[in-house]
Amino acid sequence: MSNNEVNIKYKMVLFGTEGVGKTSLVQRLVNSKFDDDYTPTLGYNVYEKAIIIDKIKISLVIYDFGGQKQFEGMRKMTSQGSDTAFLVYDLTNKESFDNLSDWRMELFDVAGEIPFIIIGNKVDLYQERQVTKEKGEQLSVELGALTHLETSAKTGKFVEEAFNMLARETLKKYENV
Repeated sequence: MSNNEVNIKYKMVLFGTEGVGKTSLVQRLVNSKFDDDYTPTLGYNVYEKAIIIDKIKISLVIYDFGGQKQFEGMRKMTSQGSDTAFLVYDLTNKESFDNLSDWRMELFDVAGEIPFIIIGNKVDLYQERQVTKEKGEQLSVELGALTHLETSAKTGKFVEEAFNMLARETLKKYENV
């Protein structure tokens, strides 16, 4: 087996309210960069990132969806066949946190009960925090998420770890590793 061979490919989706940092999380993972200029995602963007988990090369095909209501139909159509997901909220925006149950319902309606992690993004803005870590962890349990993680796309804190953790848990579920 060559080093360039991809053994497994997973379709990963990111759901969450507009402005929570979904695109920034993916940009941090894929391109190791952060852009301060906020531009809303119109529809969706697709990225690919190869990672190694337990000596298995996994290609993550990452769908970053716009969180606006008008893209709901596109999200539903394009999310079919997803293997795994992040539900993302902004720690400085309680409304984005309160919407997570709706995002989970939308995800499960289309993709079924796939493994997912709840991400509280923008932990670097701790002074503006509106959602406690305990609230995030509690909701994670209530919604059946694998876990709850707090990240910062701006600083990179726990971004790579979040993607690796989700890939590892997805590998366990689908590949019986």
